[in-house]
Amino acid sequence: MQVARSSGGPLNTERLLLPGDYPRRFADETPEAVAILCGERRWTYGALDRAADAFVSLLDAHGIGPGDRVAYHGKNNDLYFAVLFGAMRAGIVLVPVNWRNTASETRFVLEDSAARLVLVDDEFLPVVTEAIGDGIAVMRVDGEGETLRARLAAATGAPRRPMDGEAPALQLYTSGTTGRPKGVITTQLGLAAQRQAEFASGHFEDWRGDEILFSPLPNFHIGGMSWALTAFVRGLPLIITANPAPPAILDAIIQNGVTRAFMVPMLVRALIGEMQSRGLETSTLRAIHYGAAAMDPQLLDRSVDTLGCRFLQYYGMTEVSGSVTVLGPDFHDTGRPHLLRSVGRPLPGFTIEIRGPETEPVAIGTPGEIWIRGPSVTQEYWGRPEATAEALIDGWYRSGDGGRLDEEGFLYLTDRIKDMIVSGGENVYPAEVEAALREHPAVSDCAVFGLPHPTWGEGVTAAVELRPDQTVTAEDLIAFARTSLAAYKIPRRIEFGEVLPRTASGKVQRGALRARFTDVAPTP
Repeated sequence: MQVARSSGGPLNTERLLLPGDYPRRFADETPEAVAILCGERRWTYGALDRAADAFVSLLDAHGIGPGDRVAYHGKNNDLYFAVLFGAMRAGIVLVPVNWRNTASETRFVLEDSAARLVLVDDEFLPVVTEAIGDGIAVMRVDGEGETLRARLAAATGAPRRPMDGEAPALQLYTSGTTGRPKGVITTQLGLAAQRQAEFASGHFEDWRGDEILFSPLPNFHIGGMSWALTAFVRGLPLIITANPAPPAILDAIIQNGVTRAFMVPMLVRALIGEMQSRGLETSTLRAIHYGAAAMDPQLLDRSVDTLGCRFLQYYGMTEVSGSVTVLGPDFHDTGRPHLLRSVGRPLPGFTIEIRGPETEPVAIGTPGEIWIRGPSVTQEYWGRPEATAEALIDGWYRSGDGGRLDEEGFLYLTDRIKDMIVSGGENVYPAEVEAALREHPAVSDCAVFGLPHPTWGEGVTAAVELRPDQTVTAEDLIAFARTSLAAYKIPRRIEFGEVLPRTASGKVQRGALRARFTDVAPTP
């Protein structure tokens, strides 16, 4: 049996530049080079470096030392990066909080992380005020009076101190698609290894010195965080926005001459629609980097025709500090549509293995659970020794995602193991059914999940978002699916008119859909 394993080859991780030193390096080399553009605010690398040191002084003044947690609860903001780099230099663990959280969800994160200080946007001050407990200090990011921006402007730099690359640097909370969020510990060395893997992958060789990067993704998510660090490790400008609406995205790209952007396919589709409705072009774009979901061939065709740029897809997760695989631009070929259903091959330094229900390796082409080994895998889930022991086994990370490998080493996602549907004794992988339904010209997006069924155990159910001005019946969509799916995979029930619930990273929350429809009588 040829074991389903794929490796990206070796990666040299000696003498990695730690992220806390990224702005310092370019402050020394090119201090007036632009680091961040956020609305009307413009930061040079020299200014970013000084602000990071000023945040170290602020932490010292509050008696917050190495190993302590500081939370950031706010939308994308230029000050966030001064906080990020300053925390790394001080040995503080930064806890970015999802600003969409309710007070209850925020309280959980703050209590679970034992944060000592919360930095908060005025917009979310009521939520944080309701959420905080005793012993947690609060500082407003912006506004009038004693704010973070005012304090950093007045602070002096702290003496430079050595950084421990293996110490916890970030505590990012999982999106909670399968239960209570878990705090994932990320180190500077893990983040640095990700950047080194990008350099070594060969997919970034066409980058020029005049690149301008743009991120509409939230900085509390590993995707947005990684893309920002991809800019800063190269000394490039990063355009950020707190408004991920399509008009704002298009304006930011055109006004700033953006050459590369990172987004999810849902945003790519929305961006194209905005361009067409306004009759505008994005002539400076050289590449769209995307993740969280595959891009169907129909959308890729539209994107290439409208945007005229290259595409790179990433598969990763918080637990590996970023990406595991990349599907490079050369493989975004609608003439080979099967490759577009994959998420690429492992980055240098990473190995993927597909294993069965008893953790045994399976053969190439056989679906199973994705196990990952690499230099940026998390150390632990904070305060969750049992969850850590279940996920980290003999140097491997057990992802909980389902997938299969082909003979060329390309990874194809089937779905999260917990999302797999067992209908009439047959395993049904939602991602496969969703990919088939998205091929229909009336379908904008969809989510497939299992619901209790008196005969089949679970019935395959689909919630469907239609394209504007498009209609289709459930019967027509089921007939369409029968052309590419086995009978047991066909949805027995299709719900229209649903706005699919998503995490901040754009992933559909199937658990929320299951909960919404569980009490509705099943289709026979």
